[in-house]
Amino acid sequence: MGLFSRHHWERTVRLRSHRAFGRWLLPVPFWVWGRLTKPLRTALLAIAVVLAVGGGAKAAEKGMYLCRSPVVANDYWNAVNVASGTGLRLTQANVADIAASNGCVFAASPNLKPVNFVAGMFEMTDGKLRGWASPQAYILYVNR
Repeated sequence: MGLFSRHHWERTVRLRSHRAFGRWLLPVPFWVWGRLTKPLRTALLAIAVVLAVGGGAKAAEKGMYLCRSPVVANDYWNAVNVASGTGLRLTQANVADIAASNGCVFAASPNLKPVNFVAGMFEMTDGKLRGWASPQAYILYVNR
């Protein structure tokens, strides 16, 4: 009897399938999810929500919110994460309100590039605009 014995899998997940493929494929995510601690599951759900919503980028045009300093950019990103962690559905209006309360403005540009990295935040520019954003927001911006 090992950790991955057939009896253990069926007893843990209680999932039965007539096809061998479903019997071995479906229990894996449920087994992994059950082994995670509650804070880790909550963090993974918060990350999934932020990624699903776009993390502060507007859907209509390519761009991202830029802040005036690395400290303000950190406060903005933390506020977005706290809002998503509390169960607030992150809409464009909600993210715009969070950005406005931190003094961040939306830079509608498809050419933003990082030029500096200070205190865990990127300084972004497209040649005209300049501001600070979190690396996570930049990753979301690039992957749009």
